[in-house]
Amino acid sequence: MAQDQKSYNPDPDVRRLVIINAIESDRETALRLILSGFDDTSSAVREEAARAIADIPGDYMLVPLLKLLEDSDENVRMVAADTLSECNLKEFGDIYEEWITSKNDFVRSSVLRALRPLRIPGVAIYALKGLHDLSQQVRLESVGVLGYLQNPAYAHDLSKIAISDASEEVRRVAIGAIGYSLTPETLAAALQGLHDKEWQVRAEAAGTIAKLGADGVCDEVVKVMSTEAQWQVISKILVALGKIKCHDVVSEVIKMLAYPVSNVRKEAAMCLGEIGNPIAIDSLRDALLDRDPDVKKIAAWAIAKLQAI
Repeated sequence: MAQDQKSYNPDPDVRRLVIINAIESDRETALRLILSGFDDTSSAVREEAARAIADIPGDYMLVPLLKLLEDSDENVRMVAADTLSECNLKEFGDIYEEWITSKNDFVRSSVLRALRPLRIPGVAIYALKGLHDLSQQVRLESVGVLGYLQNPAYAHDLSKIAISDASEEVRRVAIGAIGYSLTPETLAAALQGLHDKEWQVRAEAAGTIAKLGADGVCDEVVKVMSTEAQWQVISKILVALGKIKCHDVVSEVIKMLAYPVSNVRKEAAMCLGEIGNPIAIDSLRDALLDRDPDVKKIAAWAIAKLQAI
């Protein structure tokens, strides 16, 4: 009763504390107090209610959270979106459908974000449409939905977005999303991604090539490595070369044992061990003198692996 009385206190800080402490009450009381905060005149109280409702999961929380996605306060909208994404409510029905087609960009992207990890096939139709949305965030979340579904039927659309979207982040995520499906189109998109103007996209493309594990790309990949300026991309390329076991590029990989950044030298040593060409043993012995102990450790592992062949 005391908590109920405080929830009507004119001071919004007191009402906010009621929401914070509500979880200590029995479930029915806690739920009543928290839900009352969704309609509070104070944005701080609404924000706290959107955060607190996550502690009492259930279908009842869905509609109130969806409504808060249109709140006048940005912080409230963000917290509501975060809580919604943690709901794990797997039923996709009329409630979601009404909001996933909202005219509000933030609402559409937030609903897609919440549905993404649930892998609900019925959401794909909205995600495919979302790939062409004017909102970058909607396109990004649409890529995420389709990527989580891992259905080869969507590889074509994701490949197109991976090489054509205006947003660096969308291109990067789309290239990552096609890593589950090795087709001529996905491989071509990943290889084109190696030449993207943004290094984060190039790094993601190298990672995807490693996942795809396609033969016949070694020469092209190592050619990119020889001119690449970002060590993060070079490291990813070395991982790919090791996964694919590119025997014909060992001499180029050996050069990376002298790269200024130790992370690259570590990946080079690892790559040489994975490729399995004993011609690299002498160079790896030199790497045993590297100033980075991790490089020396991996070089020793690679030597032992190559000597066992």
